[in-house]
Amino acid sequence: MVPSTESSTVARRARQDGRGQTANPAATTGIAGLDFVLEGGLPAGQPTLLRGGPGTGKTAIALTFFCSGLQRGEPSVLVTFDESPEALIRHAEALGFPLRRLIDEGAGRLLDMRPDRSELVTGQVVELTALLTRIGHALDQLGAKRLVVDAIDGMDESFGGGNSLRAELTRVFDWMRERDATTLITAGEHSDFAGRFGLEDYIADCVILLKQEVRDRRMTRLLRVLKRRGGGHGTNEFPFLLDENGVFLAPVTGARLEARPSDDRHTTGIAGLDRMLGDGGPYRGSAVMFSGQSGTGKTSFAAAFAAAACDAGDKVLYLSFEESTAELARNQRSVGLDLERHMAPGGSGRLILEPLLAVELGWEEHLLRVMQAAQAHRPAVLVLDPASALSDRADDRLGKEMLLRLFYMLKRDGVTVVATELLPDHSEGVSRMDVSSIIDVWIKLRRDEESGQLRRLLNVVKARGLPTSDRVCEFRLGYDGVTIDANRAEVAGG
Repeated sequence: MVPSTESSTVARRARQDGRGQTANPAATTGIAGLDFVLEGGLPAGQPTLLRGGPGTGKTAIALTFFCSGLQRGEPSVLVTFDESPEALIRHAEALGFPLRRLIDEGAGRLLDMRPDRSELVTGQVVELTALLTRIGHALDQLGAKRLVVDAIDGMDESFGGGNSLRAELTRVFDWMRERDATTLITAGEHSDFAGRFGLEDYIADCVILLKQEVRDRRMTRLLRVLKRRGGGHGTNEFPFLLDENGVFLAPVTGARLEARPSDDRHTTGIAGLDRMLGDGGPYRGSAVMFSGQSGTGKTSFAAAFAAAACDAGDKVLYLSFEESTAELARNQRSVGLDLERHMAPGGSGRLILEPLLAVELGWEEHLLRVMQAAQAHRPAVLVLDPASALSDRADDRLGKEMLLRLFYMLKRDGVTVVATELLPDHSEGVSRMDVSSIIDVWIKLRRDEESGQLRRLLNVVKARGLPTSDRVCEFRLGYDGVTIDANRAEVAGG
């Protein structure tokens, strides 16, 4: 779940600095995570440079800024030096914005300023004056204070050399400030960008860098705010998604623990396990993990928890990384669980099952996909089965960081997280995820062979704030569900 930003009215309100002076107000971008990183949005009335190579998402972010302004009733102008207006309309509609309708209704305007060498006017000042006059006329006609300039480096074809363009762009940015227009300018990434144009170091008030990073043949898009005059901003690199749902960015760093504790408790759906946890399950908003080798019943424990939460009236989002929806529902019938009665269309609709193929995604994209699903469905309980499928096999440190951030962000929003962890047979019961610091209730499952018979055992490794049984208990999986030896499940002294 992404921290929500202020509304457009509040976001524009001047912030006070430590001396009581007002800082520059912010204009929301339409991307909640980006507004959060920018501490409210783009600096109002100032130019912001959005820079990146091909495919990094520059135009998608610019269109989101443009279209979200139109939808809030803010007249806006978009100037293109690269793609045609028709192509931009198609891109916007692919992101879910009805740009053609908004333009037809007169809410905004697209200006096609792609260079045509056959029509260039000799003399740089005259040509630039004509461009600015046309943009200014469009702003005045609409009364617009929001401006997007897409692919400004396309202006380079209109001038004799990089130095001339650099001098003229200084004039362009000064003109934007004089117009008090909140402007988002996109530009490609060039190896000699600063030397040719000088925008990064000398002109732009805010600079946002985009890039693609490929590791183990998996690509991740990353965003970093290089600078923002007149206000603070997040300084780290932030991964973001770009798909049919638009741009999704979730800040994945933070130094403060802000989880909201609750005294209410869940039942695990397994009577014996509830007894081992002091005659009640874990607290709401906590993180629960079931660790065990293959065949120890981890998924059955998670599914029982999910079914019990649905029975209690909670919405549950179950993300399965190894089984399809039909497989999971069929397999859990063998332990007496009818998950389909909680699933739409025939059931209550409280259980949402979403299978994801873990091997196809990088660890950063895993984090964002889970966050995106949680934001879309707003569950009370989220199940990750198995969470160990999300870890980065090539870099255990990155996998640990990703899971810690994910668990923290869900807990901060009051979501109960239930995760399963697959332990390799050679692990000797030692967790490889190394996320116990943020886990509140940790149940370890294992199998044992004795006299030719398989025994399944469990114990409570930790349960913060709860009285727990210190026994190792045997449990069975059967058509009547998961059963635990009642005598050994009691909490000592209970």
